[in-house]
Amino acid sequence: MNRMILRPLLVLLVVIFCQWNTSAQKRRTLETPSTVVYALPQTVVKLNVTAEKIVLKRGPFADYAKKYLNISDVVTADGVEWELKSIDVSTHGEVDPEQYHKITTSVDYEPSLISLTPAGLIRGFNLDKKMMLKEEKELVFITDDKINIEYGEFSIDPVIKYKEDTVFKVLETDTAFVKVPVLEKQALAKTIEEKAEEAAHQIFKLRKRRFKILTANYEVLPPDGMAYEIIIKELEKLENDYVSLFIGKKVGFLESFQFLYTPKNGENGGVIFRMSPQDGPVGVNDLGGRPIRVDFKNLEVTRELVIIPNVELIPQKQIFYRIPGMADVSILNGKEILFKNRMSIAQFGKIVSMPAEVLLNENYGIEFYPDLGSIKSVSK
Repeated sequence: MNRMILRPLLVLLVVIFCQWNTSAQKRRTLETPSTVVYALPQTVVKLNVTAEKIVLKRGPFADYAKKYLNISDVVTADGVEWELKSIDVSTHGEVDPEQYHKITTSVDYEPSLISLTPAGLIRGFNLDKKMMLKEEKELVFITDDKINIEYGEFSIDPVIKYKEDTVFKVLETDTAFVKVPVLEKQALAKTIEEKAEEAAHQIFKLRKRRFKILTANYEVLPPDGMAYEIIIKELEKLENDYVSLFIGKKVGFLESFQFLYTPKNGENGGVIFRMSPQDGPVGVNDLGGRPIRVDFKNLEVTRELVIIPNVELIPQKQIFYRIPGMADVSILNGKEILFKNRMSIAQFGKIVSMPAEVLLNENYGIEFYPDLGSIKSVSK
């Protein structure tokens, strides 16, 4: 009977000892203080700019467009034009070099309880470990190296002409030498104007054929409406190719650019990039382009927020975080407003703190917005 009572008692003492030993290890004081350095973010405005690069190619018959087609609006020289198509504005957080902080503790502490971004921004405490995935997108741009316009690609007439000319050959007879006239063909390259005249002739022929098809002025007509449509489109395309030999071509390519701007507390904004006629969107130092500005109107939403100072505050024993500010953000091209929206700007707010002792309670987790440095949630 005594043995039956002692056995459960012995098991209970072992369990209590193990629990006490585990608790003692968990609350032990470290000989060397543990220190973790983290940073608070500052808001960076990011512009993803899409611009169209228009490549101008002069047609080989531009000088004869007025004479043969009565067209005066032609591309007179090769060149490039740029036009803004769209601007996408967003924000993200980067390390504020003036807001590095550290936490030092001499009690039980595991650095894994603190979660940081790869850049060192505070993400949270006592969070579940999750895989952070970042999606990278590859942008493919079209180049204009292959743009070319040649008359020979569209001409159905020979690019050379033959000229018959009379030449004299000297023949020897029994009594004398005699000059005999002989007709001889000579191959000559056509002049630019002759080629232009032939191309203009083809344009008017194509227009007449399209007119006859549309007015059913042929004995044999296309069998159905789809055949009509295909023939008309092909004739129109061929005519446009011939016309481009006179008026030239304008070929557009969309290209993407990215610009960053970090606002400072107390400033109203500045030039974020410039639009160059020759090079498109360029940096602020290229004075050949017109300035594109970003302006901030600080709404001072944290102005009335009173932070009670703590004379006994020890920085190493505090967790610092931001309460972000708000601002109306505008992108301006001169007086034209390209974009306007209200956004959170971390550095327009205030910095506050909480005691670092919250790290000692593993039942609680604190999550921050890494891009703003503000508290997202406190969970148990």
